[in-house]
Amino acid sequence: MRRRTLLTSFSSSLVGGLLATPARAATPEAARTDAVSVLGPPALPRGFAHFPYVNPDAPKGGSVTLFSLGGFDSFNPHILRGTPADGLGRLWDTLLTASADEAAAGYAHLAEAVEISPDRASITFTLDPAARFHDGTAVTAADVVFTFHALVENGQPFYRLYYSAVGSLEAPSQRVVRFHLRSTQSRELPLILGELPVLPAAFFAHRDFSSPLSTPPPGSGPYRIADYAFDRSITYQRNTDYWAADRPTARGMFNFDTIRTEYFRDDTVAFEAFKAGSIDFRNENVSKNWATGYNFPAVRRGLVKRRRVRYRLPTGMQGFAMNTRRAVFADRRVRKAMAWAFDFEWENKNLFYGLYSRTLSYFSNSDLASSGLPEGAELALLEPWRQELPPELFTAPFTLPVTSGAGNNSKELVAAFHMLEAAGWHVASGRLVDKAGRPFAFEILLPDPTFERVALPYTTWLKRLGITASVRVIDPAQYQRRMNNFDFDMTMTVIPESDIPGNEQRNYWTCAAAHTEGSQNLMGVCSPAVDALVDKLIAAPDRPSLLAAAHALDRVLLWGWYMVPQWHTQYFNLAYWNRFGFPEQPVRSGYVFDAWWIDEKLAAATDAARRAGL
Repeated sequence: MRRRTLLTSFSSSLVGGLLATPARAATPEAARTDAVSVLGPPALPRGFAHFPYVNPDAPKGGSVTLFSLGGFDSFNPHILRGTPADGLGRLWDTLLTASADEAAAGYAHLAEAVEISPDRASITFTLDPAARFHDGTAVTAADVVFTFHALVENGQPFYRLYYSAVGSLEAPSQRVVRFHLRSTQSRELPLILGELPVLPAAFFAHRDFSSPLSTPPPGSGPYRIADYAFDRSITYQRNTDYWAADRPTARGMFNFDTIRTEYFRDDTVAFEAFKAGSIDFRNENVSKNWATGYNFPAVRRGLVKRRRVRYRLPTGMQGFAMNTRRAVFADRRVRKAMAWAFDFEWENKNLFYGLYSRTLSYFSNSDLASSGLPEGAELALLEPWRQELPPELFTAPFTLPVTSGAGNNSKELVAAFHMLEAAGWHVASGRLVDKAGRPFAFEILLPDPTFERVALPYTTWLKRLGITASVRVIDPAQYQRRMNNFDFDMTMTVIPESDIPGNEQRNYWTCAAAHTEGSQNLMGVCSPAVDALVDKLIAAPDRPSLLAAAHALDRVLLWGWYMVPQWHTQYFNLAYWNRFGFPEQPVRSGYVFDAWWIDEKLAAATDAARRAGL
């Protein structure tokens, strides 16, 4: 299962990690109604006081300024239309709250209890009677019912696939909502439904939910929108009457009085704003910046701190995604040649200062990643599809070329050329053309100029094969619209994964998603074998079955050559002005910014130096 955030910027998602997990198990029916866990029992006892990775006595107050790239014109992040503001997840609470230090556990939040029927055919949530929206009205079962229908009927296509196992739902009383399931195979459904952000039905009653929202909506969460200027900034104000402030799932969290996000058109300007002190915190994902950009006076004087934080999360897949709906990438042999032409070792050495590792799996840095040759239960899942799958999938481990990094990848380019020849391409007048004489040409579409330095060397290597690849950068809003419509040839993207892949896999890989506008199946993967393996993955009754299905799916995707795999890391590179306090305890997610606070003494000294021009 993917822990889906309401809005994640393209650049900030280029990260990952690792966790080995125990056998998959269901929560005992009716044994614990205040928590749900898919991987064994919940780590925290009933009646726990607060999450172990927070300071329960953290001081409240102060302000922090963050940044985002692009712009925004809507306060509804759940629909395709419009560009939502960053940070809107602060407005709405969810039925359950995930622990940042557990792989798959949800603890009672808006819902004070969750019950799974003995036959697993229904899931019932009982709402906390204290739960309130910002306008003081109670959060009711009717709001839950409204939210579910609004998301499925008018929200992003993701929701229809994500909640496809729900047949119907009802509200027997004001505080009770019951989901009736059409399928009981997915063990993660209690957690999936627990992620539901409950929206106020009354606010949306006379509004078109599918249209961009220009009026700040009330929520039930720790913050409300205090100020905004479309495409420029948005400010969130801490709700001092937050209904859950003393609940175990919120104690020690949400400590800043105000959180302001400033918008920039590109990351270079945003970095300069950080260096000047206009931005307080930066999760640095540009390796060049991290290696060479932090030798400015504030760093040397200790006013800006840097921390490299290890995290233990699956990294998923990052790479150049090829749109198989385009004729130029319809042939698997062509797609494999694209991977052979990419010199990762050169880029890692010359652009990334050796900070990254090559990605060899869609489930990298986890036990879900395939390796070696298929055998046992995994092989049994693949056998029915042997005639459809590449023969080498059964006879050779998946590999990628490894170069010296010295800039001479001629051997790999020769191999790529032979693959292209086998697919019917040949050289004429210095250009690679097909049988009809049409040139091999395509566009790499990007939302951020930062990624040009990755793509441009790649186009140089492709040019040596006679391929014309151009690079185009467009603004994030236009980019998202084109991704929604699958209007691109190649792009850079990230397919995030978790310790329990489940329903979200339908949105990534299935034929249904390939033909659904706005899905995350950017590559247009459509294979009966993939569809069947996704079903097996979601229905896996235990951890060994889940691993076998994940390994099989991973192997089929890899040998389909839908992406040119790039790289991953296991660290967050954090840079911040020295005005924060934060818990020192390591956490599997790396860090929890919502658990940080303003240290008044540090902030006073740092802000004074900043105002004085360092």
